Amino acid sequence: MNKKMVTIIAALAMCTAMAGCTGNDTASSSKAETTTTTTAAAESTAPAESTADSTSANVGTTDYDVDGNFRAFEQMKDKYEGNYLANLTGQMSNNGTKYTICIKDGKAYQALTVQGMKSYTVCPGDGKLYNVSEGTTTYSIEDFDENELKAADILFGATLDFDHAYIDTTTNVVHEYYNLDSSVSGGEGQIVYGFDGATYDLKQVVLLPEGADESSAVYFTVDSMGEADDSLLAVPDLSAYTKE
Repeated sequence: MNKKMVTIIAALAMCTAMAGCTGNDTASSSKAETTTTTTAAAESTAPAESTADSTSANVGTTDYDVDGNFRAFEQMKDKYEGNYLANLTGQMSNNGTKYTICIKDGKAYQALTVQGMKSYTVCPGDGKLYNVSEGTTTYSIEDFDENELKAADILFGATLDFDHAYIDTTTNVVHEYYNLDSSVSGGEGQIVYGFDGATYDLKQVVLLPEGADESSAVYFTVDSMGEADDSLLAVPDLSAYTKE
């Protein structure tokens, strides 16, 4: 796996390192106990279950039933898996970092903007990974195995079985917890999807590594999500860039 790709492995490794989580008694598979916000402008903390009644339906303005068969993630997966463009904003440890992820037909594009400096990677399906820095106007090209793109698909690539859900009545956000496939993510843990209780639009994604304190997890608010943009998945024009 190319280290410059923004992967689930990298995200989990980052928050595990920050937490110093070896031997930590707080496991990500347990239910979180702090409060969450789901707007990009607000500081995000771990999803809170203590403020919600996790056994009842029709809480607030949502008709979501935590004990029912409907899962907002499955609805989103049916619509976007393998064909999506998502714009995310990092919270907490990666606060303010802008992420763009585009996945389609075994191809991938990822961009990061940190303090106005943008860099991006493209896997256009030719067995190569193009790393481009707009700040330094440089690029590099490396071999890449498209079979490993699953780890770069942060929204769907490592999501396994549903664990539990709860409704935060203070924000009307439905939180669904899923276990991570460690063979893809590179570590045990969970991914938490926060959905608007009225529309079931995705509002937040949280990666919780096994054994890490929730305050050291990786948080993203979702600014927008739609179908993939094919123009992002083409071989980039590198005529104005210098090869590293």
